[in-house]
Amino acid sequence: MTIPVATDDKCQKCWKNNNLLQLSHLKEGRLSETTTVKMLSLLKAMANIHVFLGIVMIVLSGLADYASTRINTIRLHGLEEICSFYFVLVGLVGICGSASYRRGLVITYLVMCIHSIFIFVPAIITVSSFDIHFYQHECWGECDWHLLATSLPTNSRCQILCGDHVDDAMRRRMTRLGTDYRLDAGLISAAILEFLLSIATCVVASRTLFSPLKELVDQGNPSSLTVEMQPLNQSEENTDSLPNGLTH
Repeated sequence: MTIPVATDDKCQKCWKNNNLLQLSHLKEGRLSETTTVKMLSLLKAMANIHVFLGIVMIVLSGLADYASTRINTIRLHGLEEICSFYFVLVGLVGICGSASYRRGLVITYLVMCIHSIFIFVPAIITVSSFDIHFYQHECWGECDWHLLATSLPTNSRCQILCGDHVDDAMRRRMTRLGTDYRLDAGLISAAILEFLLSIATCVVASRTLFSPLKELVDQGNPSSLTVEMQPLNQSEENTDSLPNGLTH
């Protein structure tokens, strides 16, 4: 790639080189320079919120696990931490995709948000809801086989009793179910925010991916449509040209 040298102004040369590199980076990313760049900045802001919510949920789920061990209750340890860590990964992928202008990362960001909507957010809400239900109704559980056993024994028995059905003698041999509702309520609230944020991210990411194609169709340039469909990590063809008569 050749760049004409400014005649007598070095600052003007640096400014032109900087703009040239930025434009070449955008062209290599196969993304338009109008509404798509604005969408990418919005996706980056949403990705930061994904990371923030994921970290908050990791802290809340860790505190809930610690509280359950102190009062000797049973809950699914680790499940909510895994889901929360996935939200952090969603945000990190979104930050990388929006900062690097790579269509492949934006598509990955979109797919991960869909996973969050249909898998990870419902998992957190379901588990936390059961914990709140069992804790508020003072439920206790007892099984004559270990919960981590590799196989279910024959003629086994497992029961859950709540409220007035549990006396002091039963409490001594049974295990309390659920966790403090305040921590689980915080997890459910954060998960709902993550659910709404993931939906908004899917909408913005879809518009980011398909708006360049729509602009090309509106401009009546079908020959460039195949270029927009190529992956972002492909290098620019030698036939592409840059402004001001500059060519690779």
